[in-house]
Amino acid sequence: MQEPIEFAAVAPQLAARGWRPFPGYQETKVPAMRGWSGLNRAAWECTDLVAAIDEYQPPEAFCCCVAVQPEIVAIDLDITNPEHAAAAATLADQFLGITPLVRIGLAPKCVRVYRNGDGVRSRKLHPLEIFAGSGQFVAYGWHKKAERPYCWPNGSPLNLNADSNQIPTVTRLQLDRFTNELFKLVPRRLPPTGHRHAGKVSGPQTISERLRMLTVRYGSWQYAARIVLSEATDGCRNETAWAVVTSAAGRGIPEDVVWQLFKKHFSGWEGFSESELASAIERTRPVHQPSAMRFHACEEA
Repeated sequence: MQEPIEFAAVAPQLAARGWRPFPGYQETKVPAMRGWSGLNRAAWECTDLVAAIDEYQPPEAFCCCVAVQPEIVAIDLDITNPEHAAAAATLADQFLGITPLVRIGLAPKCVRVYRNGDGVRSRKLHPLEIFAGSGQFVAYGWHKKAERPYCWPNGSPLNLNADSNQIPTVTRLQLDRFTNELFKLVPRRLPPTGHRHAGKVSGPQTISERLRMLTVRYGSWQYAARIVLSEATDGCRNETAWAVVTSAAGRGIPEDVVWQLFKKHFSGWEGFSESELASAIERTRPVHQPSAMRFHACEEA
C-alpha cells in the first residue's frame, strides 16, 4: 500500500512521533509556511498544527517537508553518478551505520537520516549537505522529474520515532571520517560561492551571501545578480535561481527586470525551466499570510 503524500495526511502522525512536519508547495517543493524555521528549535503546539492542516487547503496542493531539529542529522547526498552514489552508500553504512531512514526522490540522489551523537552542526560540502538544527527536506510528496512519490524503501518516519534506537547516532568524528573517504572517490563539487579571496580565511559562502557581498562591493544589485546568475553550475542552479528571486522580492526589484536578468545572464537553463522561474516569482509574492503560530512540545494526556 502506497504511503500518503500530502501534508494534511501525514503531519499528525509525524508530529506524534517527534518529527517536525510543515507544508511545502507540491508543485515546486518550496516551503509554503512562513516562519517554518521555528520548527528547527521547537516542536508544534498541537492546536497550531491542527490549525495549519485546516489552513493549507486543498490537501493535494501541499507536500510534507520536515524541519531538522538539533537531535537529528539529515545527510543530503546530491550525487547523480550511479557508481559514485553506490560508493557513497557503502561508505555511509561503514562509517555512520546502517540507517533504516533513507529517502529517495530522484535516484540515485538520497537523504539519509541519523540521530545526533555529539552536537553535529549543519554544513555544506557539495555534493554533500548536512542538516542538524537547521534546514529541511521533503519527506512526502510527488516528485515531478521522477514521476512518482518520494519514497522510504526501508523504514519511514511514519513508523519510527525521531528518538528511536533503531536510528544510528553519528558523531562529528564519524562524519569527518566519512567525508574524508567519500571525497577520495567522489569529486568535490565546489560552487562559485565557495571561492575565497586572497588574504581572507572565511569559510564558504552561500549564494545569497555572495549576492549580498557583491552588491556591497559594486554598489549595484543588478550587476551583482548578473555575476551570480552567470556562475550557476550543475548542482546549484535551483539554489541560484531561488536566491536571486527572493533577494529581488525583498528589495522590490520589478519582475520584468528579474526576467531580463535571467534571460541574458542565467547559465543554468539546462536544469531550470522558465515555468519554474515563473513559479518561484509567484511564490515570493506576499499573497498568503498564515496565522500566528506558537512552537511548544505537545503534552501527552
